[in-house]
Amino acid sequence: MNESQEKFTLMVVPHSGKSTSSISIPIVVLKILGGLLAVVIAGVAIFVTHFSISYKRFKTDAEELAIVTKDYNVLQRQLEFFVEKTRNLEEKMLDLEKLDTDLRDLLQNDPALKKNIEKEDNKSDVGKPEVSAFTESRSILSSRGSLDRERALRQLQLLEQRIPEQEQSLEELKDAVIQRTDRLSHTPSLYPVVGRITSNFGYRRSPFGRRQEFHDGLDIAAPYGTNVAATADGMVTFVGYRAGYGSTVTLSHGYGFETSYCHNSKILVKTGQQVKRGQVIAKVGSSGRSTGPHVHYMVKVNGEIRNPADFLK
Repeated sequence: MNESQEKFTLMVVPHSGKSTSSISIPIVVLKILGGLLAVVIAGVAIFVTHFSISYKRFKTDAEELAIVTKDYNVLQRQLEFFVEKTRNLEEKMLDLEKLDTDLRDLLQNDPALKKNIEKEDNKSDVGKPEVSAFTESRSILSSRGSLDRERALRQLQLLEQRIPEQEQSLEELKDAVIQRTDRLSHTPSLYPVVGRITSNFGYRRSPFGRRQEFHDGLDIAAPYGTNVAATADGMVTFVGYRAGYGSTVTLSHGYGFETSYCHNSKILVKTGQQVKRGQVIAKVGSSGRSTGPHVHYMVKVNGEIRNPADFLK
């Protein structure tokens, strides 16, 4: 028999006693069906294998993406930290530089401190490139697409180094301000007594005769017993009677300044006592060579007699 004519017979025998039935299927058809089933199974197997590989690859990519995302978040936080730190440093630097400028403006007209200020200005100029470096660091940090963390960190470190230098400059300027304030408080600039100037510094006709004499101070007339005040901060170096000058108080103010207050009726301080500008140290009198109650006020600078009017406000 030809293979194409061979058949496979399937008989169905029911338990109910009914008649049996049969189905005849050609062998060729069974082979075709078997081949199709094999193809389907192979296709399913290939699909499952491909899906499994794709899933593993997807899982690996997802894990890598999670790591990258985590790194990005860390980088983002670092970036925000750098930006915030830079902003804070900028505000502090601007405040320090403004204070530095204000102090220099206050001191620029002080001849005694001019040299020190010029030196500080030169030091400040040296530091200017670092301020430019700061501006560059802020630009770097603001451009997130081209972030160079190492470079940004270096710029921040330069800025942090600049701040102590600026603080040191301010400390030196602070010392200069203190020195200037101290010098001003020790510079005789007040009238020792409220009254009328009766005789100026320099050559004059003697009140005790017709001859010319050199008057080494400033005479200020005031009622007997009027308060006599120290014209600057200082220390009492002499209290006592001097021929011609009567009852006298002498103060040393430092910076080469010395003042004397003569013809007093009463002295209220002691030798070695520290006194403040405006503090009452004596009472107006007419002791010594005097024609009436007044204060004979004298000023010396580095041991040389000077015109008191040059220092009075």
